[in-house]
Amino acid sequence: MGLFFYLVEFFLPPGLRNNSTDLLRGYVLVGLIFTNVIISALVTLGLVFLLELGDRTPLGIALNAACVVGYLVSLAVLKRTENYQLCANILLGTLATVIFGGVQITGGFATSPILQLILQLPVTAFLLLGLNAGLVWTGITMLLGSTLYLSMTLNVGYVQLLPNTSVIEPFSIMLQYVLITMVGGALTIYEIMNTVLTRSLDEERNRFEHKASHDDLTGIPNRFEFFRRIQSAIAEAREREHKVGVVYIDLDGFKPVNDLLGHHIGDEALRAVATRLQRALRLSDTTARLGGDEFALILPGINVPTDIEIILPKVLDAIREPIRIENLDVVVRGSCGVAIYPDHSDDHDALCRYADKAMYHAKEKTDTYLVYTHDLPPISEARN
Repeated sequence: MGLFFYLVEFFLPPGLRNNSTDLLRGYVLVGLIFTNVIISALVTLGLVFLLELGDRTPLGIALNAACVVGYLVSLAVLKRTENYQLCANILLGTLATVIFGGVQITGGFATSPILQLILQLPVTAFLLLGLNAGLVWTGITMLLGSTLYLSMTLNVGYVQLLPNTSVIEPFSIMLQYVLITMVGGALTIYEIMNTVLTRSLDEERNRFEHKASHDDLTGIPNRFEFFRRIQSAIAEAREREHKVGVVYIDLDGFKPVNDLLGHHIGDEALRAVATRLQRALRLSDTTARLGGDEFALILPGINVPTDIEIILPKVLDAIREPIRIENLDVVVRGSCGVAIYPDHSDDHDALCRYADKAMYHAKEKTDTYLVYTHDLPPISEARN
């Protein structure tokens, strides 16, 4: 399977990778070409070793070889032009021509064992080209069938080149298995490729969504994701009549770390703080980085003041613990401001403002937390 995917990747032109639908059909097309080449090789072996065609064996091999040539031409066209519609139509045209000619030289519409292969045309067309082209090729298939029937009715245009009737039955059985393998193989390839591409697209979408909603440095939710989650937490708390804590955190002493030790040390310190905050909280809580050295927490379903008195000291302890970076012990402190839904407000913007205000008042003492009250004085314009 690994070699199969390698071959498909090698022959698939880069121009088809810009659209997921084209990419899927391109994968199916290349995969189907290789599958049919393998089937043609097996049929050739069957013609040589299983059927007693006598001097008609080269004719059967020639028909098979014509199919293989058509497959390889369509593959070359795909690689050169990046036009999978043209490639698919060449493939289908080759099949239609070989099937029509094969039927006419093996007894015509009434007796030819090759006629059953005509069913592959509309199935392949729908898989490779979609609804409109599939309907067109269904019409072409019906037209071919009608032409073959008319040829039989008028008793012109066909011959029986099989050496004897005893060959027709085993030949027909072999071709039934070929048809089942071709159609089943096409559907199997489609499902495999569809599953692989769907999984790949889902993973890529998840990566983009994670990147858009999470901080590049620390890997925790960013400001955008924080505000989305706080609205969701408030909506859920309103429904369940729970409380939600909103905590703003500012790191005291972080600027000297950046200025004196370098930004790479500061970045490592921020990562360590983010990790410690997550470890100190419950799985249901949210830790986010708002920017710079500011973090925020969402604490759903808390009891006030009991849980606040337990959680916030743990948060401050986690922040103040020395951070070992390059044989240096980096020490920072935290100042935390807390606002509670619905005690202080039922609006997420107001809660964030109140938590921010309480945080800046907590910075006056440093390494402490402060729960918002409506009588807190205004924040000075000069914030330290």
